[in-house]
Amino acid sequence: MTLRFLPLAAAAALLCVPPADATEAAKPAPVKPAAASPGEPFDVLCLADARPVAIRVRIAADGKPLDEAWKRFADTLFAKLDADKDGSIDGKELVKLRPMLALLTGRFDQSAAPTGPGGALTRAGFAEYLRKNGLGPFQLPAFVTSPVQPGRRIVRAGSVATPEDLDKALLGLLDANKDGKLSAGELAAAPAVFAALDADENEIITTDELLRRPAPLPFFVEEVVNSPAGPGLELLPLARKGSDMELARRLLTRYGAKPAGAAPKPPVPAPKAGERPRPAGPPTTTARRLTRKDLGLSAETFAALDQDGDEELDAEELARFGDSCLPEVEIAFRLGTLTAGARSAEVITAGKAPVTAAASGGAVAVEVPGARLDLIPPVGGAPRGAFRARYMNLFRTLDRDGNGYVDATEAGNDPLFREVFPLLDRDGDGKVFEKELTAALDDVDGVAAEAARGIVSVEVAEAGRGIFGLIDADGDGRLSVREIRAMPKLVERFDTNKDGAIAPGEVPRRFTAKLSRGLAIAGGARFAPVPVPMVGQPAPRPPVGPIWFQKMDRNRDGDVSRREFLGTDEDFRRLDTDGDGLIDAREAEAAGRDGGTTPGPVSESRK
Repeated sequence: MTLRFLPLAAAAALLCVPPADATEAAKPAPVKPAAASPGEPFDVLCLADARPVAIRVRIAADGKPLDEAWKRFADTLFAKLDADKDGSIDGKELVKLRPMLALLTGRFDQSAAPTGPGGALTRAGFAEYLRKNGLGPFQLPAFVTSPVQPGRRIVRAGSVATPEDLDKALLGLLDANKDGKLSAGELAAAPAVFAALDADENEIITTDELLRRPAPLPFFVEEVVNSPAGPGLELLPLARKGSDMELARRLLTRYGAKPAGAAPKPPVPAPKAGERPRPAGPPTTTARRLTRKDLGLSAETFAALDQDGDEELDAEELARFGDSCLPEVEIAFRLGTLTAGARSAEVITAGKAPVTAAASGGAVAVEVPGARLDLIPPVGGAPRGAFRARYMNLFRTLDRDGNGYVDATEAGNDPLFREVFPLLDRDGDGKVFEKELTAALDDVDGVAAEAARGIVSVEVAEAGRGIFGLIDADGDGRLSVREIRAMPKLVERFDTNKDGAIAPGEVPRRFTAKLSRGLAIAGGARFAPVPVPMVGQPAPRPPVGPIWFQKMDRNRDGDVSRREFLGTDEDFRRLDTDGDGLIDAREAEAAGRDGGTTPGPVSESRK
């Protein structure tokens, strides 16, 4: 399954059009209205295999619309460039625009610096330039996945389990009737089956235990692949007004007929350090028009787009897709300081089946046929320390002769440093000393601080594939007690053909869209590689809960089981308020807030 995304006029929410065979019978799920929908909307168009989908997200930062904070960032940057304070950026000021943006973002563009009427940029013109060049308040990944040529050979680490390996092992262990599927009853047997695999008796099933193999030595294998590289998901803007021919091209490419035997374009080479990732060439298509069947749109939505009523959408009509395609799901995120009773993530409109959105644990999960996207808001502010550390490390790397400065020749070894060199070389002697670099970073610190408040960047990654990826809800490559116990419920959610079981082919691909505050440095908002469960290297978890809880949670799965608990059965039942056989951090913290006493062994664990 391949997914792509494109932004409308705001940020991420969800699907715009019901499938062609959907009826008005599927009504939006009731959702409690937001007390005050925060922020200006950002719209995104999602191109999924089944159909295009529109998403709307509202974002508030520290109690105010994100757009307000972004305007302060744009004004601060404008004031920094407007050295003579005449209300415009021109002449020598304009020359500094490109290196200044490169310094702030960690990427550079080969296009010429912009100019307005009379060769100058006004404050309004500057803000518009930032929005049009990917420096608006909501930044989506610039990376576009490229197709893999059919039958192309790749080399991968053979010691790493693939999703196919793990699903084969699951079927071998649990598929009692050998029908290639797992029923709720078969999944319910997992705790007993997996207990026999738990070699270290820590109540965690690793990929090696699941595969029933010792930790393998690293080796590499060559294999033939025929599936697309990367996560196959893309986020791009979609304008609500006007014509967007690039969007029309992408829709034709994605949903139009492909010529028989046509080879896809080769993958785009990886960008050099500091370069903005270049879009990959899409597969060839001969399509010039798309029908309602091609797009999977409802009759009403298609009719609104079909201006000439010929039951086909040409490029011009597709270019105005955003004029008529309304978002079906709306989500709100509140970042930073929250008022009493406010939630960091909220679903305003939950959509219509089979497209649904639900908030859980501070994130929002959007499900569409064949895929699930978890939108995860940031916690706290933007980590600005990485911004300075990156440049200091780059400086020391480029200073190959160790003479304490980087000259023009050394700067030429890195495209980004070469771009910002004129801005850093303050005395114009052709050398950048460390104190000059430090001074330049100090000089833009105020701008970077405003960017951290007024910009939200998105990083998209594939969180898991296959049945194993579905069970491994947190994506750490291990199966915890809670995840194993929840396995039977997966049938109800993902049994698409309603035969009472799930097969690997029915499982949607899982993606995460992590929101972070501040500029995405050096292409940070791009697709991360598909996570691979590494032997003996579970994803680190931040400590949660009281100290006694952290000490008892010996396997670091975020829960304390009866085996891990040091107190009595009575103590365990008292703390396990929901009676699920596990004490989570919330229950542990609630015990302290309620003034309950802790048993002797628990108190001892604090020492």
